[in-house]
Amino acid sequence: MSNIFKFLLSFALFVIICWFGLQWFVNSEVKKELDTAVSHTTGLTLTYADLSVDILEKQVVLKDVATTLPSGVPLTADEVRIIAFDQLHEVPHFATLKARGLTIPNTPKLFGDYAQPMTALGIADFAGDTQLDYTYHPDDNVLEIKSFSFNDPKLGFMKLRGSLNNIDLDEMRAEQSVGVGIKDVRLTFTDNELMNILTADWARKMGMSRETTLDRISTELDGLARYAGKQDNQNARDVMLGLKRFLNDPGTLSVSATPKKPVPVLYFFMGRDIFDNLQLLNLKIETDSSEGI
Repeated sequence: MSNIFKFLLSFALFVIICWFGLQWFVNSEVKKELDTAVSHTTGLTLTYADLSVDILEKQVVLKDVATTLPSGVPLTADEVRIIAFDQLHEVPHFATLKARGLTIPNTPKLFGDYAQPMTALGIADFAGDTQLDYTYHPDDNVLEIKSFSFNDPKLGFMKLRGSLNNIDLDEMRAEQSVGVGIKDVRLTFTDNELMNILTADWARKMGMSRETTLDRISTELDGLARYAGKQDNQNARDVMLGLKRFLNDPGTLSVSATPKKPVPVLYFFMGRDIFDNLQLLNLKIETDSSEGI
């Protein structure tokens, strides 16, 4: 064995030992910091079977995760990847997270008055993969949701992006919510079985067949579209026709709100009707459903 080969082999072993040593050090430090952060957040609990750090990808990976949020809502996930996370503020100003096998229970604590109707539909929880990427800009109190997605194989795939203003993450209070302004929002939903579940429930409640139920609702949406047209409200007219298309041929539905200036949430509690709100938000609907329905 030549001296140069011995050197290369020894150097390779040295690099491997350093790599594993670095991994052990980083993992132990990250675990200590994570556990400390959790202990300092009132009402938050977190357990996991394993923690590792992918140094090359700069990601913290947790396996078999179980957490209870400060609101009392329990969540579980097969895997959580923390790609970016603000450690300087009690409410992080930015975060990029991915979760595989996330289960969100349908509880009143999380969904309020909507929990019971969803239970009646047989929706006990939401389960799938999710991704969250957001940044808070404290200089102008804007929360930018770069991407929030959830893929439930049973119900469908949802993706949301947009921005809200007049938010103070550092001094969050319930009464502030009515002052939050909608700058722009885009929601995309691709249906799996959710529309079948909903239409079956509507048909049962109306005591009609599925086809008759869809015809009845379509007729009502046509009527609303005509009324909006007479009011010279193109936004409301197009929304009603878009909902009709999606109702009869579920596929992918995209809803966007791009008001000329941010619309405070308070406006929706000031006696405006739905047609005014749709126009105020400059709401638009796009579908991949068959045209002419």
